[in-house]
Amino acid sequence: MELFIIFAVCLILAIIGIPSAVQGSVPGWILSIIGVVGIVGLVILSVSSQWGERPTYDDFLKGVFFFFVSLGIFIGIPVGMESHSFWLGASASLAGLVAGYALGIFAGLQLQRLGWFAIILNMIAAFAAIVLAGTTLLMLFLPML
Repeated sequence: MELFIIFAVCLILAIIGIPSAVQGSVPGWILSIIGVVGIVGLVILSVSSQWGERPTYDDFLKGVFFFFVSLGIFIGIPVGMESHSFWLGASASLAGLVAGYALGIFAGLQLQRLGWFAIILNMIAAFAAIVLAGTTLLMLFLPML
């Protein structure tokens, strides 16, 4: 739990410091350096904690898997819309679904090597999958209105 809090503090320091550092502020530089070095250090600590561990299906990252699946489906829709062909879009979406499924299984397993940082990526990927699914539904049904 404490690593998540430290990560959040470092992220806030970087978010506050980087815009100030761009404008030439010395405290902004200090905050951004502390934040970025802290984030990099935490990621290195997280990856090194999983060194030598094998990924398992028990800890499968479902959010990452669904992100790649929804991204694969989403890719076919603009292809079909650009060429005004339903069948081209449907076949591109089907090909994207198959590719996203395979890539999602691989990523869901291999990203476990990031340690506790994989939990953060899994949450972000789950949110992105929900956004992609909503956008896909919007793009499918918006032309019907």
